[in-house]
Amino acid sequence: MRAGRHSFPQVTYDPPSDVLYAKLSGSREASRERTEDGDVWTFDDVGRPTGVIVMEPRSRLERDGAVYLTLPSGERERLQGVEAAMRGPV
Repeated sequence: MRAGRHSFPQVTYDPPSDVLYAKLSGSREASRERTEDGDVWTFDDVGRPTGVIVMEPRSRLERDGAVYLTLPSGERERLQGVEAAMRGPV
């Protein structure tokens, strides 16, 4: 899964709660920051992003035809590969 320059090698989707967890790295989470969309970015102890928690991706995909993510830089990017991530491993 990818958004802008961020590539997420580890993705887990929880269908009952409609929440997607995407990790950028194996670094330990030290802080969290909520976006205007309600998603939550996680950061390590020096402020580098470690992942994102995407709230209601299925609902957003059905409503908008895509899931957009506000990056830590403030830019909004389409979350690519979200449909495959929600289907899970083949």
